[in-house]
Amino acid sequence: MLEIHAYLAGPDVFFPHAHEIGRQKIAYLHTLGIVGHFPLDNEAPGDLLKIPAQAIRFIGNANEKMMLDCCLDGRIGLILANMSPFHGPSMDVGTAFEVGFMSALSYKKNVIIIGYTPDQRNFEERVVEEVYGGWSNITHKNGIPHGPDGTMIEAFGGADNLMITNAIVRTGGEIFRTFEDAADFGAAAAKRLLAQPDRLTPN
Repeated sequence: MLEIHAYLAGPDVFFPHAHEIGRQKIAYLHTLGIVGHFPLDNEAPGDLLKIPAQAIRFIGNANEKMMLDCCLDGRIGLILANMSPFHGPSMDVGTAFEVGFMSALSYKKNVIIIGYTPDQRNFEERVVEEVYGGWSNITHKNGIPHGPDGTMIEAFGGADNLMITNAIVRTGGEIFRTFEDAADFGAAAAKRLLAQPDRLTPN
């Protein structure tokens, strides 16, 4: 029987009480029949953190292995990505990397990417408001918004950069307001995938 595993991506690892956040999310996934994986499960040993270059390799490699393990044969791999803006108008850059990593793995046909964020502004609105100080500072050239520095602003109406939103849609995912809604959708989507064994057969 195929198992459903979920990688919990997001800036949660930087938040106060991060371990408790991870435990709560994993516990909720368990009620849905999903095995949750939180990046801090790979927390580097304290001594290693004193050597940044080694800590980077340890954490990066461990998180990539965790994502790969979610997508092993015999498993459906979900990534539940917290897309809330973090240190800027866009989602956490590490989370964006993880979405891209799972997007590449999705061509094996057993991966679904799902996002969630309480911020319902689209990417264009956040950039205009947070980077350029409002619409009064924006000009349009051929219908495309540009900042006062002359740079084009991505304006496709998505929740973040188009590469992120495309990966979500392409793999059958959606973007929700809450983690719980995203997890509930992931459980239902995985069960639908289980009913399509031909889709789970690699090319």
